[in-house]
Amino acid sequence: MANPSNYRYDAYSDIPSNIMLTERHLVPAISPYIVTLTEVPVKSAPSTTSARYINDISGGSAVYGESLTEVSATPVAGQYYPDYHTNADNNENWNTGQILFAAADAGKIVEITYLAKGTLTGVTSAAYPSWWRDRGDGSDGDFYPTGNVTISGRKNYRSVYIPAGVTVSVSGFIDIRCQGMFINEGTINASGGGGLAGQQVKIRKLYGASIGVNGNPGEPAIGGGAGGAAGSSSDSGYYGVSSSGVKLGGSRIGSLDAAGILAGCYSEEILGGGGGSSPGVYSISEEGSTETLSGAVGGNGGGMIRIVAKSHKNIGSYISTGLNGTSVTVDSAIQTGGGGGGGGVILVVCERNLSSGTASVGGGAGGSYGGSGGAGWYRVIELGVN
Repeated sequence: MANPSNYRYDAYSDIPSNIMLTERHLVPAISPYIVTLTEVPVKSAPSTTSARYINDISGGSAVYGESLTEVSATPVAGQYYPDYHTNADNNENWNTGQILFAAADAGKIVEITYLAKGTLTGVTSAAYPSWWRDRGDGSDGDFYPTGNVTISGRKNYRSVYIPAGVTVSVSGFIDIRCQGMFINEGTINASGGGGLAGQQVKIRKLYGASIGVNGNPGEPAIGGGAGGAAGSSSDSGYYGVSSSGVKLGGSRIGSLDAAGILAGCYSEEILGGGGGSSPGVYSISEEGSTETLSGAVGGNGGGMIRIVAKSHKNIGSYISTGLNGTSVTVDSAIQTGGGGGGGGVILVVCERNLSSGTASVGGGAGGSYGGSGGAGWYRVIELGVN
């Protein structure tokens, strides 16, 4: 699908350069039952706009139903009413690109094909960041996985349908831009994709004298939950520490408040939970022989799931939890525990939200004497309402 254009016109030939576009949308579940196209359709007689139901998506392909009938009055089931009457800026050829459906068609999937002439305005607003309306160029096509799959990075989809029983695993983070409908009936899982757990630091014990007793904190949280601190039953340490020796987890923020979450919603950074701290690695060296006793390790933080779509429906689950810290007993008696990873970040920005569904963004549990990671957050921003 082509990138949206503000005006499809060949100035040198003085003729329109309209193109045919096909989009898949969810009819809103509540009134008004309006779908807004990416661009404005050409007003013509006979009409160049058509619509049909998608009854199911099976095996990665759409199963089509009946075609809908275009009308010029309030529609009933099986009909649609395009806006050809707004006459934007007193030009009868420009309208809003909105299509009204009947209440009986609420929640249904429709495919609309139309001759596109451009957009009325740029996709920017002083009220929120411009990227909230950046739904990509659709260059990665439709995403309809039929089995478990792993994805990562930036994706530009035309539409998304994840069926029940399918798990989409995220390597690190995922930033999905979707021009049309986004439906999740399965699972998207980014657990452990955030900040890494702290690296263990070797602790040498030479003839009974301990030299260096602290491990490292995990990677800092960027907008997500704080990583937990490592711990030990020994007074001598085995903690994760900051550069100043303060025992802590991986986060650069102590806790998430409303302001911090709002900042995360506005940021286009790669977000995620902090990694848990790891205790030291205990090494014994006596009479020329060395024995290394590995301590516990912290858990990685949860990763980021960001979705910017035209319409959104989640009746499956999103998961971005921190991983648990481990527990290890060293030197026969000293219990060490890694800190749990902080919970990740899940953000959805859409024009219309049909269902937010469920999401898990908890922090991982700490090992013995280790602290648990802080919780992350899940937000759905509905531009058509807010």
